[in-house]
Amino acid sequence: MPRRTKDSVKELARIRSAIAGLVLAGTISLESAATHLATTPRTLQRRLSNHGINFWALVEHNRFEIASALLRETDLKVQEIAARLGYGTPSTFARAFTRWSGHSPNAYRTAHANRFPVGE
Repeated sequence: MPRRTKDSVKELARIRSAIAGLVLAGTISLESAATHLATTPRTLQRRLSNHGINFWALVEHNRFEIASALLRETDLKVQEIAARLGYGTPSTFARAFTRWSGHSPNAYRTAHANRFPVGE
């Protein structure tokens, strides 16, 4: 298990935040993340590896977190969410979301609808 220092925790938070922003912008790649963080792709991979994290696993985690929030909290169409997350087609996004959650995007939205009614 990697030793976690205060600085390494801050570094990981900064990397996670940058990757989440790039995922939401639909422009994620190892190269774009490294450029955004003013480092090289190999250094970024090494830093994540020091934390026991794989770049693409982190990207997928962020995509799921963002997609599930958008499905729960907005009325955006699945096609719009797919496009925002950088998927070429809604069906590719739907397959990935089903793999992550065990439910299609529409089934997930229905299951989580009105969980937190306004005013409570």
